[in-house]
Amino acid sequence: MKKFLIIALVVIIILGIVGYIYVMNPFNVGIDPLKLATRQFETGKRLEISFTYSKQRLIASSQYAFWIEDMSGRYIDTVYVTQWTAQGGYNTRPHSIPQWVSAANPSTMNQDKIDAISGATPRPGDYIVRWDFTDKNGNTVTGSQYRFFFEGTMNNDDTVLYSGIIKIEGEAWEIFPDPVYSIQDSNYKNMLSNVKIAFFPR
Repeated sequence: MKKFLIIALVVIIILGIVGYIYVMNPFNVGIDPLKLATRQFETGKRLEISFTYSKQRLIASSQYAFWIEDMSGRYIDTVYVTQWTAQGGYNTRPHSIPQWVSAANPSTMNQDKIDAISGATPRPGDYIVRWDFTDKNGNTVTGSQYRFFFEGTMNNDDTVLYSGIIKIEGEAWEIFPDPVYSIQDSNYKNMLSNVKIAFFPR
């Protein structure tokens, strides 16, 4: 009887931990900058990047990053990157969001920085990330125009890239950038879709 109670207690504890991770904190809430679009409502000056994500159940897939550069091509900061690549996955799979790796040079980032800009690959759904108009050192940027890049590795060297110019002053605006695929007849084009970049001045 005593042995049975101990086993039952262990099972309950394990189920409790799994339940918490699954229900209460599936996206590292409070840490992960990626948010469900349906759960967010904010005001104030901000840049929002919204998109639909569909998980690709392949070995080398479902990695993506959104980052900012200035108009001369200087890296400013990463808004979001999937955790596996940020934690060093680029060393074992060089085709994992290679343009972001080249621009951001994650090998020079400390763990606090990686934690601040990354999160585990989420479930399929609609998501939002927000740029707070700061650079990689936490300083508020002073320019009015920047370039954005949203890169995804869909399957090995099968990639997608959204890019364009953003103006972070004046009236509100929104754009729907066109994707550029490395393989035009890719079967995985639904991994990142409905991409919208929006600026809110207030």
